[in-house]
Amino acid sequence: MCAVQRMYCIEPTTDLIRAWQGHQHETKWFFVSRGRFQVQLVSIQNEEARFLFDLTAEENQVLEIPPGYYNGFRACNADSQLMVFSDKLLKDSTEDDLRKTVSELTWQQ
Repeated sequence: MCAVQRMYCIEPTTDLIRAWQGHQHETKWFFVSRGRFQVQLVSIQNEEARFLFDLTAEENQVLEIPPGYYNGFRACNADSQLMVFSDKLLKDSTEDDLRKTVSELTWQQ
């Protein structure tokens, strides 16, 4: 059985930071199909535990975001596209949704 239950694409502008959404049970995978994104992960249990990633379409990488992390991202190039895959249906994901604002949890430059 395939772990992926749904997928969607995001094409944000470069002046938008989309952060912070987390899940205790959901796993997500990020794949950059166009352009470049900066991605940050922060542990829900320990906000000092932070990981930074630079993903590009040219490098053809998939970033797995395990349960227990907030994620945030920003497009570094105009016309960038991020494909997101999830192991939960939307209903289950919504019930597991944890959020913080950028003012509550700062974005590292």
